[in-house]
Amino acid sequence: MRLPILIALIGQLWSLPALAGAWLEQKGGGFTSTALRARASGQELSGYVAYGVSRRLTFGLDLHHSTDMRTKSAHALVFARLPLRQSDQGWQLAFELASGVGREGAQWSGMRRLSLSAGRGLSWQGRDGWVNFDLTREWRRGGDLTAWKLDSALGIARETGPSVILRTELYQPDDGEMIWKALPGLRWQLSHQREVLTGLEWRSFGAERLGLTVELWHRF
Repeated sequence: MRLPILIALIGQLWSLPALAGAWLEQKGGGFTSTALRARASGQELSGYVAYGVSRRLTFGLDLHHSTDMRTKSAHALVFARLPLRQSDQGWQLAFELASGVGREGAQWSGMRRLSLSAGRGLSWQGRDGWVNFDLTREWRRGGDLTAWKLDSALGIARETGPSVILRTELYQPDDGEMIWKALPGLRWQLSHQREVLTGLEWRSFGAERLGLTVELWHRF
């Protein structure tokens, strides 16, 4: 998720979110995320690991499990991220291929994803930040269940105190209604390599539409 040529730019933003797929990981380095989303109707647990195999290849693992009464599901995917445009300025572009298994209800089946990501660093009024978009096409059950996803993240750095992060998630199945989630949060630095994120989740569906989020991010 970061390039050697971008180290100076993101010196104050050393930890990018797991969704920031436009940047590749540095060779020999990586990023992990452990996340919990809790609601009265259930919870979601997820784990994420990305590792820089080379300057032009990031390899990783994406795990997710939901016990929410409305969206009981799980998946385990391995992915490879490759660059389309990596530069010291302007937009960064990458695409990602993921494959594994997913579960809807009690049924497990094959699952695949293809993602296109775009992101860039930002600077205004003396503040640094970044923005990232991930557009994903998803196939489950051999192509019987298909959907589009669009995830976005905006990070704003502060000289003191927690940094602000705003995320949205859109999910549009081919044969159903679009659903959305908004996730405003704060990032607290624990050490040079670790941060914790706390925030809220507001979603468009389910009996319980508000929840809490906690995530631990680690760079190595």
